[in-house]
Amino acid sequence: MSPKQSYSNKKHVAHLETVRRQEKAILYTTIAIAVIVVGLIIFGYLYENVFQSYRAVATVNGETINAGEFQRRVKLQRSQLINQYVQNIQFAQMFGIEDPINDPNFGQALQQIVGNLSSTDLMGQQTLDLLIDDAIVRQEAAKLGIIVSQEEVDKSIRESFGYFPDGEPTATITPTEPVIPTADATQLAFLPPTPTTVPTNTPDPSATPTSVPTATATALPTATEVSNPTAEPTATPYTQALYDQNYKDSLKQAADNMGFNEADYRKFYQTILLRQKMVAEITKDVKPFEEQVWAQHILVADEAAAKLVLERLGKGEDWNKLAAEVSMDTSNASKGGDLSWFGRGKMVKPFEEAAFALKVGETSQPVQTDFGWHIIRVIAHEERPLGASDFEQYKQTFFTNWLTTIRENATIVTYDDFWKTIVPTEPALPTGQ
Repeated sequence: MSPKQSYSNKKHVAHLETVRRQEKAILYTTIAIAVIVVGLIIFGYLYENVFQSYRAVATVNGETINAGEFQRRVKLQRSQLINQYVQNIQFAQMFGIEDPINDPNFGQALQQIVGNLSSTDLMGQQTLDLLIDDAIVRQEAAKLGIIVSQEEVDKSIRESFGYFPDGEPTATITPTEPVIPTADATQLAFLPPTPTTVPTNTPDPSATPTSVPTATATALPTATEVSNPTAEPTATPYTQALYDQNYKDSLKQAADNMGFNEADYRKFYQTILLRQKMVAEITKDVKPFEEQVWAQHILVADEAAAKLVLERLGKGEDWNKLAAEVSMDTSNASKGGDLSWFGRGKMVKPFEEAAFALKVGETSQPVQTDFGWHIIRVIAHEERPLGASDFEQYKQTFFTNWLTTIRENATIVTYDDFWKTIVPTEPALPTGQ
């Protein structure tokens, strides 16, 4: 072989080696890119479905509320609202109402549910507030040594399904102490002479807006409630086997609709029981008496009209005749604007503050609320005994106020930029609703 041929062969071999290296480099690079892409896809899936669920949406005194719990609870809240919506539609149809959403009796409630379901920020904030309250209740219960046993959780779940293996509990009747009006003749003279009415403990709800109800924990829907909210009970004997099947079905419904596992399911019932025990503990020294006022009001559209009412009263015009003439509150205008007795928390804040600050027989200056402008007159102001149902509501209000105070002093951090991006929009209202 000539030197020239030898050189040519070496050059060719070198070229082939270079090509092989390049091909190998390209192969390795392609594999590396593929690995990275697959890795990113897997990471994205894990982040979306696993890692993200452990991210904090809020912390309460160092206790973390994670995204997974938050999302499951939102779905539960949505499910409960949808059940309420379907029930209202069915009730309306029972009364022959063809367009419930625009009906004066059903429409407002239905539209409010639709509004809540449509606003992810509102739904998310309400749910986050519930979870924060739950965390505070757990922390305060731990300080007091209050616990809920697994046996108590089991019993609560059974009862929510209407299953009482030891027999249904006998209803106890709590005697209600009669509430007797104590207004004297001078106070009664404020009211129109006819018709004669005995004031009750509950103010007319249309007189002034009541306080916004706070969100409270409600029980998980059972399998029967999820599938048919208005299903009537049958005469089939309720056995352990039937209960076990219903419980299993409900767990599946909770898993399918809300992502709840059995631990989540049981924790929810445990939270409800813990709150009940805390209400009993915090209100154990509360007496069945409440500071209340008995008041009248005249409601007008603007401040000028309110000042004119005061001017006419100052000239000696009769309150009751004036209320019948100008008050926009048609529910009580003919009764001198009588609101009867009410305690704190029953009326909107500006109205309540003004009424409780007045002396008996005193008339207020114009008071503005969302309903308009009020002139208020107090007929009586005293501590009054509460009936059984009113006392229970009073204790709930007392507990809510206590919880609000604890919450104001807690260290709470919310990650709004995060939780607002992960609020579920499922489950949704059934098609056609």
